[in-house]
Amino acid sequence: MKVLIFLSSSERGGRELNTIRLIPYLRERGIKVEVVVLDCGGYVTKWCSDNEINCQPLGCWPNKLNLLAVIWRFFLLLKITKFDLIQVYGFTGSMVCRFVACPFRIRVVVGIVGSGHFTGLRPLFEQITKRLVNCYVANSIAGKNKLLEILGTNIPRVEVIHNGVPEIEVLSPDVAKNCFTVGTVANLRPEKGYDIMLGALSKIKSDLGDQLDITYLIVGDGALRKDLTKQIQKLGLADQVCLLGMVENVAEVLCKLDLFVLPSYSEGLPNALLEAMMAGRCVIATKVGGVPEIIEDGYNGLLVEPGNPEELSQAIQKVILNSQLQKSMALRGRELVCKNYTLSHQAESTIKVWKAVCCQYKEAS
Repeated sequence: MKVLIFLSSSERGGRELNTIRLIPYLRERGIKVEVVVLDCGGYVTKWCSDNEINCQPLGCWPNKLNLLAVIWRFFLLLKITKFDLIQVYGFTGSMVCRFVACPFRIRVVVGIVGSGHFTGLRPLFEQITKRLVNCYVANSIAGKNKLLEILGTNIPRVEVIHNGVPEIEVLSPDVAKNCFTVGTVANLRPEKGYDIMLGALSKIKSDLGDQLDITYLIVGDGALRKDLTKQIQKLGLADQVCLLGMVENVAEVLCKLDLFVLPSYSEGLPNALLEAMMAGRCVIATKVGGVPEIIEDGYNGLLVEPGNPEELSQAIQKVILNSQLQKSMALRGRELVCKNYTLSHQAESTIKVWKAVCCQYKEAS
């Protein structure tokens, strides 16, 4: 089977990182994979070049004024190279694939990475063009349910394939006993809820005073960096918060943490949360997207409402003050991820869906 993976972005985001991690597992199982990115290239194209994967940037400008030229380039690519199936992620790339792949009779599988992405005109476009899609794949049950709600009747095949993460060795945090280290791994974007986390950290500082030193590590970069720096200074947290930027080996940072917090306003099925659990870290996250599908509150982590710094502060303090609870939730979290959220498991599920789509298409023909 020859598959083209179409990404709307080549930058280092959760979907892009998950995709390039998955490709070697797909190739080991005999799938021939090539990659197309809608933009002019970046992290994904460099990784593909380093790993001898054929990857073509279509060169779409940020303002999309050259979209017609991009569509033509994609048309020529499909005309020259035969693919059995296209797996596409991202709204713009998805719409391009639906129409361009149709005359070539190539199966189109559309990836859905979060229930919060159905904004603006997207629900309408999904309804109008759903007949051009052979299968939707959501990475969470929440994403699937939102999609079903939008599509209404005459729905194409819809599957759920959860993200997988690499295996990470469990190491004890190398920190002093009187210091507690909290961390978040996420791009610096408003929906990631950093403002809520900083508010919670300020509240903890007020409640605990000098009883315990708390350090907060932020891994990621983005447009919000300047605003976050100002908020950190305004709240008097400059000595506690470290903006680490992009980190190549995230596992090294995770192993320094006592607690991983994901305070997002919206999510799909976050890789960073799964990686933290794989690394044996205790986790707290908001009840958004597919997060409640991973975390059972009080059993393998703690869940809080999004946008509530007071509740988040109380949850963090609960973990700080109960080391046994922290350890037991971390252990159960790792057990869950090792069992159900590996890259090998994701690859097997993905190939199974792809083969079913191809067989279904042949039968219909």
